[in-house]
Amino acid sequence: MSDESPKMNKEIDDGLDDLEKGYKLSRFEGLLKLSRLMSGAHTLKDIRKKAQGLIKKLIECEKVLIYFHNESSEQLEFTHYNNQNLTNDSIEVNERTLVGSSAFLQATLKIDEGSNDIRIARETELVKSLSPKSFLIVPLVFNGELLGVIQLVNSLNRNFNKEDIEFAEAVAVQLTPVIQNANLYAQLHKQFIQVVEALADTITKKDSYTGGHTKRVAHFANNIGSQMNLSWDEMNDLKLSAVLHDIGKIGIEDSILKKKAPLTEEEFAIMRDHPRLGYEILKNVDSLSRVVDGMRFHHERPDGKGYPYGLTDDEIPTIAMIISVADTFDAMISTRPYRKGLPPMVAFQEILDHKGTQFSENVVDAFERWFKSTKMYAPNRLDSKKKAS
Repeated sequence: MSDESPKMNKEIDDGLDDLEKGYKLSRFEGLLKLSRLMSGAHTLKDIRKKAQGLIKKLIECEKVLIYFHNESSEQLEFTHYNNQNLTNDSIEVNERTLVGSSAFLQATLKIDEGSNDIRIARETELVKSLSPKSFLIVPLVFNGELLGVIQLVNSLNRNFNKEDIEFAEAVAVQLTPVIQNANLYAQLHKQFIQVVEALADTITKKDSYTGGHTKRVAHFANNIGSQMNLSWDEMNDLKLSAVLHDIGKIGIEDSILKKKAPLTEEEFAIMRDHPRLGYEILKNVDSLSRVVDGMRFHHERPDGKGYPYGLTDDEIPTIAMIISVADTFDAMISTRPYRKGLPPMVAFQEILDHKGTQFSENVVDAFERWFKSTKMYAPNRLDSKKKAS
């Protein structure tokens, strides 16, 4: 028996070593997976969504929350859904709370089960609902700048251990440059949007109707796009293209643009050239290359009867077709000096009646889904008008 015990003990030790190696390997693979996921994250929302689930699985805990630091308010913010309602939680950066302490001290905190730390009672309602017992809280710091905090709640192994801390800190090291890049991207994108809106606002100075029309078209286009399977980049391009869709009207003479009566055929032919003029203005701006086509082709039609190029069906970008519906709908419901705007339900039916000819079928379907969710949708009003006529 004495001869077999050392052999048996060695087999047990080897087995434990193999388990530990496998455990560490799975976490290493998890870090690689996290890196791949983060490479496609454009926004803080994407980062939070992609990182939380994977961290929870790899560190084996009940909940993972990632808070982002808001420099202007000096608070840590977390957005989550509570009974399908979007809820925003915020925590001050000070030593009154666990998350706030980790951020304030820029240090990792581990709270074990059974702790009587008074800061536990100051947790958010979301965390309190988990009956929290153990915590692991790691600050997200990049070059001395606080970016946020990762909070892990309730280890499935009762308490978080040394390996959990090392792995969580490794995750933090990997996340911080991604978060910093997302913040910089957001700042640059915000500035870019402001420049684009300032450019689009020049048309407002020339024609107040076109300025208000542009804002409404951007709003309608965004709502239609939200009903379609568009990527983040496509939605962004749609917004910019909608804001800029009438920029070519800068090149239209005031006598035509501001005319308070219907245009003559000759005047309308000049007005129809505004998509091409807009393209000429923006074609050399590399960062707007995808946006320009949405603006350039927003008066094209699937049946080939649009202008200025007479494109058909798939030749017309989806973004341009979305703007076409939004643009036409707003034009119909807007009152001009020479005519009164149509009721929204009548304009809605007009869009549906020209599905597949003037407008893309997929876009009209998306427009219909959105419109029916608004207060403008009132089928009884349309029925009463039909009976009256």
